[in-house]
Amino acid sequence: MTQSASAPPADTAARIARIRLHPLLYRMPDSHAYGMARGLTAARGATLVEIETNTGVTGWGEAWGPPDFPAAYLGMVEARWLGARLTDHAALFHTLIAQNYHFGVQNGLMALLSGLDIAIHDALGKELGLPVHALIGGRAREEVLCYASGGYFTADPARALETQLGRFAGFPACKIKIGRGAADDASRVRLVRDAHGPAMRIFVDANGNYTLDQVLASMRALEGLDIGWFEEPLAPAEEEGYRLLHARATIPVATGEALYTAFAFDRLLAPRAMDVAQPDLALVGGLSQGRLISQLCTLRHARLSPHVWGSGLGLAAAVHLVAAHPAYPATTNEADPPWVEYDVADNPLRDEILLAPLRPVQGRIPVPVAPGLGVEPDRAALARFRPR
Repeated sequence: MTQSASAPPADTAARIARIRLHPLLYRMPDSHAYGMARGLTAARGATLVEIETNTGVTGWGEAWGPPDFPAAYLGMVEARWLGARLTDHAALFHTLIAQNYHFGVQNGLMALLSGLDIAIHDALGKELGLPVHALIGGRAREEVLCYASGGYFTADPARALETQLGRFAGFPACKIKIGRGAADDASRVRLVRDAHGPAMRIFVDANGNYTLDQVLASMRALEGLDIGWFEEPLAPAEEEGYRLLHARATIPVATGEALYTAFAFDRLLAPRAMDVAQPDLALVGGLSQGRLISQLCTLRHARLSPHVWGSGLGLAAAVHLVAAHPAYPATTNEADPPWVEYDVADNPLRDEILLAPLRPVQGRIPVPVAPGLGVEPDRAALARFRPR
């Protein structure tokens, strides 16, 4: 007796039906410009990536950079991703990068793919009824620690560091900009230390404005001021410089906000040339690459602290990544939990574009447990900040 072959099960997986970009721009008066040792800015921009599935679910992500940066690649990505299953996102990502290897990865394509990856995780979580952190390893912590990121250089002396110190109140740690010379670095840190006392953790950020000898001179000037880490002491491409610096550094070395994909992080993590990895999920490749970097940190016994300087969606993605990052090698006594950056400058792209933005209380943000990222944009606000 013969048996009839049964029909294969129908493919009911959710698929990408639409991709839409929402460019955002916030302009300030030139007198309000602020920033880093490399220069100041009077504008903040980002692009939100919205996907809609054939099942009617909407997912949101953030792509880094000026609004035009990722938009040029949308047609190319749509041709390959529209109609694709949400669950195939990792294979699609690597196929696209491999097929177009001549492009490299330091470009707007990676920013767009980052926002798309975050949006897909948001949509997948909503499809499955799970928060994003459950999709990338589970919840290793109930809340995440935030440090106050500020202490900017400013165009207006009336907005100088002294006037920004009050914004650090209530946070257990803060970060300030340095990079204009060793003596100035030490002077700026002393201002913070005198204002907030010995309990405040202080991180410093040179934004890659130094050469190796200048970094070492700055580290010597900062001795005795209890610096938690020295961020971007060298330019991002200085891989050999980071290896040489780490062998002589007297302060932990942090970097990564300008590195694209986990491959770039591995080139510094494998030789133990960084202590703290700082991926920006809106340009590194999204949550998928962020999870790879988290795993590399575990393998290399490095710390993780995502860079966040864009919109509230990027902050939410960073919270989920840190929530899923294991405490390894610690168990019950985690000596220094991973930090999430919380910029304390005025930023309506974080505070005004979400219906219910994430806000730290005493430097802590509870991990969202709603499906997806746990935040939703306010479409009226997106229209308000659309570039004219």
